[in-house]
Amino acid sequence: MKNRFFCVGLVCLALAACASTPVPRQIQNSFPVDQPFEKVWQAVIETFAELNLPIMNMEKVSGLIVTDWISFRGQKNETGYCSCGKARFPLSEVDRTGKFNVYVKKTSEGSCEMKVNSVFEKTAAYENTIEKHPCVSTGKLEKEIYDLVLSKTK
Repeated sequence: MKNRFFCVGLVCLALAACASTPVPRQIQNSFPVDQPFEKVWQAVIETFAELNLPIMNMEKVSGLIVTDWISFRGQKNETGYCSCGKARFPLSEVDRTGKFNVYVKKTSEGSCEMKVNSVFEKTAAYENTIEKHPCVSTGKLEKEIYDLVLSKTK
């Protein structure tokens, strides 16, 4: 009987070891843009339209655009926009979603600062169990948005 409890304990420990949480990263999410606010704001709007991003809220006066949740299904921890760790056994990853906002702030007459803030989560499931877990940004999305906006301001 003791051996049975010992074996069950080992199996539980092994299953718990299969799960991992994502490691927080230092990413760049604030970028200088040496262009006037109007030009940068227009480039941000064009970028959102080009990428067909779902806008939840947009306010030019405050310089803020917020997306709705977007699916990033199929992205991997090593190459995607976020790192989510490994799903706890027997759960398997079903989806990755994220939302972000872009904030454009005038710093002087001819320049701005652009900030891209993102939040990601994964959905893992097994039979009737569904769990959501936070993920961490890899910085790729923030950099790609910045690069697209910058290319449109030239």
